[in-house]
Amino acid sequence: MENQEPIFFVGVDVGTASVRAGLYSLASKSFRKTAILPITVHKATVNVRNADRTRTELISQSSTEIWDAVCRTVRDVSVGVDVRQIRGIGFDATCSLVVVGPGDAPMNVDGLLKSDGTGEEGIGSCLDIIMWMDHRAKYSIDSLNRHGEFPVLIRLSLFLFFLRKETEYINQKLADHPCLKFVGGQVSLEMEIPKLLWLKTHCPDIFHGASRFMDLCDFLSWKASGDTSRSMCSVVCKWLYQADPRQPTTHGWDRTIFSAIGLEELCQENFAKIGTDIRVPGGKDQLVTVSEKGSSELGLTFGTPVGTSLIDAHAGGLALAFCGDGKNVTDWSTRLALICGTSTCYMQCNREPVFVPGVWGPYYSAMVPQAWLNEAGQSAAGQFLDHIVKTHPFYLSNLKALGMSACYNHLNQRAVEISQASQMEDTGFLSNQLHVFPDYHGNRSPLSNPDFTGMIVGLTLDGESELSLVKLYLAAMQGLAYESRWIIESLQNNNIRIGDLAICGGLANNPLFVKTLADVVGMPVLLPFIKESVMLGAAILGATASGALGGLEESAAVMAGSGSAVQPAEKSQLYHKARYHVFRKMADFQLSLLDN
Repeated sequence: MENQEPIFFVGVDVGTASVRAGLYSLASKSFRKTAILPITVHKATVNVRNADRTRTELISQSSTEIWDAVCRTVRDVSVGVDVRQIRGIGFDATCSLVVVGPGDAPMNVDGLLKSDGTGEEGIGSCLDIIMWMDHRAKYSIDSLNRHGEFPVLIRLSLFLFFLRKETEYINQKLADHPCLKFVGGQVSLEMEIPKLLWLKTHCPDIFHGASRFMDLCDFLSWKASGDTSRSMCSVVCKWLYQADPRQPTTHGWDRTIFSAIGLEELCQENFAKIGTDIRVPGGKDQLVTVSEKGSSELGLTFGTPVGTSLIDAHAGGLALAFCGDGKNVTDWSTRLALICGTSTCYMQCNREPVFVPGVWGPYYSAMVPQAWLNEAGQSAAGQFLDHIVKTHPFYLSNLKALGMSACYNHLNQRAVEISQASQMEDTGFLSNQLHVFPDYHGNRSPLSNPDFTGMIVGLTLDGESELSLVKLYLAAMQGLAYESRWIIESLQNNNIRIGDLAICGGLANNPLFVKTLADVVGMPVLLPFIKESVMLGAAILGATASGALGGLEESAAVMAGSGSAVQPAEKSQLYHKARYHVFRKMADFQLSLLDN
């Protein structure tokens, strides 16, 4: 063994605001080197035409900027090793929509509306990506300027006629179609189909002129290899691709779906614009390798195997599903994986399909080959907690200079100190009568309702002290954990068995949040020793493509490593049970408001 040459795999993770690459060493079973570069998120808040009180936000990125960052980080982590020893590369990315134009050139999706100019000119100036968190498809912004000569009441009537929610339109048209069963009962704003319908409505020249539409993870593997195949993960989770081996006659793209919602153009030439060759991540499809162009840009050897890509959360879910606790044999079918970042995704695989209202899936072979994936989520999690802290007066006047990591450490320490000084048995009791409902960016699961908003109950006139910030911060963390419990109960009520949780990402680095989560859900929460779970999932894809360790499950079992479990505290169970009851009442109250 000592005389064998080293074996490495590269994993590339494109997140919301950064690109990360890691060089995984099979000998040490860890990342030898990692690199990270920021990428620009372009935002432009605009009025819906002729509607002063209705605004929506366009959120875009540049694929040119992202690919440049990918190449730079891969080259960085490869320094000091013989690139011939890098046996495979894998990619993951956010589920953002990339529009590729004629000649494979980027195509600006903001041709109708300008960005706010936050990006630099040149490399980041062509915004050809509609980001996953872009909710522009909530509105159909038909041009009403030609109706400007009409009286106000008629203009208002025309506005109300033309204004529609794209997702509601799609869900109405597909109400009787079985495809909705596989997406929790309704299509989400964060899927690609509503974005494509928005493009056709508002930017028809771009929609009709594009040569292809790709999920960002598929775009990356195409840039590396020149191969235009799509991942089963992306198309089945975000594009309404029908994958069900039990129904071979309907397995694949369904023309009736696109015809019903007015996107029949996507069916042309055997669905060439959205993918004719669909491949299972970790499957036994024909090998895809780094092209000559990809070799020169990435600095890898021509012919290096390229794994079929995954959406970023699914890559993290893959690594977490196979992470051991050092004691028991890991059963991926009873593990709930939480991938935390701007949002939080919940991944759980079953050997048989299980349908859960408000939860996406079951998706066949979307993460583990021949397994069925259920995917729940919180649209704003890390972003929500940042918002709660950053908008508090005490943070602005006393903590802003610390940076967010140090700020959270300070708040955690103060929560412990204040609760101990008050002789409280548990730090969590400090939240007391303050309750926070965390859906500041809509509810993804278990209601799948983008109109849901945040709520705070129990505010007092003390809104500026350190104590008020600590209490609000703690209650906000508990609100996220209560929603986790709500999601878990929804899965369990549909006969999905969950034995433990595994967590990675930003919130996993906050020990008070992890303790709160374990206490609220009443289950162990596993923290992997390899912190870069999402990037590790991408590296596992590269290893699987190389065949060096066998198939995907064999590769994941070798590379996923192990972790330590945080156990729930018995003393806080009754407290959180009572507060969870209030949390559910807050949800019911908001539902009644929306119904009216």
